[in-house]
Amino acid sequence: MLGIGYFLARRWFFGGAGVLGTAVLVACLTTLRQTGYEFGLLGWGLLQVVHGWLLARRQPQRAVRVRQRLGALGVALLVLIGLAFERYDVQRIDEQAIAAREAGDCPGVRAAQATYTLGHRIGNGPRTVRVEGDVATCDRIDRAADQLRTAAPFADLGLLQAGFENLAGVLAQPGQTRTVGKAVSQFPGMLPVKEPCTMMPIMSWLRTRKPTGTVLDDPNALVPKLEPNALFGCADANAANAAWPQAQNLYRTLAARYPRSEQAIRARAGIQKAEDAIQQAALEAEVARVRALVKSGKYCATPAKLSMAPRVRHGQNRAVFLGAAGEYTSDLPSQWRTSDPYRAALIVCASTPGTGAVVKTCSYTDADHPEWLPFYVAFRKITVPVNVYEMRTGRLLSTTTIQISGTACPKTWYSQLLQVSGSTTSDTVEPTTATIRAAFQPLVVRP
Repeated sequence: MLGIGYFLARRWFFGGAGVLGTAVLVACLTTLRQTGYEFGLLGWGLLQVVHGWLLARRQPQRAVRVRQRLGALGVALLVLIGLAFERYDVQRIDEQAIAAREAGDCPGVRAAQATYTLGHRIGNGPRTVRVEGDVATCDRIDRAADQLRTAAPFADLGLLQAGFENLAGVLAQPGQTRTVGKAVSQFPGMLPVKEPCTMMPIMSWLRTRKPTGTVLDDPNALVPKLEPNALFGCADANAANAAWPQAQNLYRTLAARYPRSEQAIRARAGIQKAEDAIQQAALEAEVARVRALVKSGKYCATPAKLSMAPRVRHGQNRAVFLGAAGEYTSDLPSQWRTSDPYRAALIVCASTPGTGAVVKTCSYTDADHPEWLPFYVAFRKITVPVNVYEMRTGRLLSTTTIQISGTACPKTWYSQLLQVSGSTTSDTVEPTTATIRAAFQPLVVRP
């Protein structure tokens, strides 16, 4: 193959052609590493042997040069021995790579592949390709592991799914169970166990994954071990941020899904604590809303309940008085009224006062014209339309019109209008504190 015979026979052209052909085939074998080039190289060598033998028969017999023949034989033996050793060494390295792969040791596979030299590729080029395939597979596993490592801290479920799909693709190849299994075994260490709320979507994703019957199912077994802590930790985190509805839902999920876990006992206490906090928050919101409605004077248009307000009871009840009757309600006893809806059992909404039944009609003479005939003034009760609401429920208890009595027929009655003799006009009585209280008493003092 090296053209030594040609050079010994001083056939320089054929010797050069032999070396060139061998070099081309060796280059193709070491780069493409296909079995066909091995057979091509062997055939090229046999062709040169046959061709050299034919050339030797055509030439006149010369004295045998023993040293030349021994030298050529020695070179040929060295080449053959070298090729045999390289083929053996390729097999040994390949077996090391296979053992490393079956042990799930990708660094070992890479270390074995790194020992290949040019001599190995000449001696058995096609077999070196197999180890490179294992190295490429290990690279693919590493990329999938990097996807899992990147996805886990942020609960990126899309990237997590992609990582497991890549591992599934590798697992479909023969002999890759251990290598994939080792990558999967590192997954628990990637999980953000100190960030329970981040763990929640990951646990949910693992719990709902469809089993494959392979090592890719191993992370599913983590769910019963890690999810109780994640649920409880995330619930506590929501509780610390006063997100009580979310906390209560997580506590309930934990107690229902893992009733025998250690965390379930504390979760049940958390459910009650969250319920109390939710109720308290609702009450505070009610108080704030009702107080705002009362302060703005809009309560009568949009009544609202205040669950913690005092119950309406028999006897005296405190009320908030709203509306247009302030000149009268200000004379009511302090035990009947309050400005704080949280302390009131009733809300009394008063409309614009009007006039009611005639109490008494009196005659008056114009002081400037005493000679004129008298005129008459009918003194009427003061009417106040009211709606009474129960503060605790916001329910309308009654709609009525109260009538306030008072004193009539004062000695002097003033009017800016000229009164016609014999005519009758109307005016309201002058209420007293007693008559005002008597009119409003049925509203706040319940039988």
